[in-house]
Amino acid sequence: MQRILQFMIRHIIILSLSTFFLVSCKKTVQNNTTKPQKTGMQIPVKRRGIDTLSSLSKKQVNDWTEYENLNSYLKQFNNTSPNDALNMAVELNEYIKILKDSLKIEDLKTNSLSARFNVLRNEALRLTDMTRIPAIQPDQVNAQIDKILLVFNSYTQKVNTIYSKKKFDEEIDLDNFFNTNQ
Repeated sequence: MQRILQFMIRHIIILSLSTFFLVSCKKTVQNNTTKPQKTGMQIPVKRRGIDTLSSLSKKQVNDWTEYENLNSYLKQFNNTSPNDALNMAVELNEYIKILKDSLKIEDLKTNSLSARFNVLRNEALRLTDMTRIPAIQPDQVNAQIDKILLVFNSYTQKVNTIYSKKKFDEEIDLDNFFNTNQ
């Protein structure tokens, strides 16, 4: 009888252990529907907008389509990620080069506007150089984009100033003013 009891206890223990292992080895399916985390290079950044030409300036430069093309292209940088900005850097440089080559308006061939153009070109070239730096940080790219937009806004404001000054000079006849007071 003792042998039968030992035999039954042994089978009960084996059966219990087998059941325990089967239950504990049950595969659990995890729901992995979490979205992949975006890196700093993929997060779009909202930036200050692009300044516009005054109505007076628009009338004077309405045939200058290259300026408008660059203006439209730069508007894409207002809400873009550093990664997208680096991808757009080469094309941006092409638009800037075309802008310089297309300047036929004599009123705008001034040293101050040329200096602003040169700064704009250099900042855009720096952005292109950043595409070749493997360890570039998102804040460095964002700062460079901000510089480009700032310089382009300065360029636009200088065009506005040139035409405002020209209109002012046309409206005031200083020679007659000084001659009538004598």
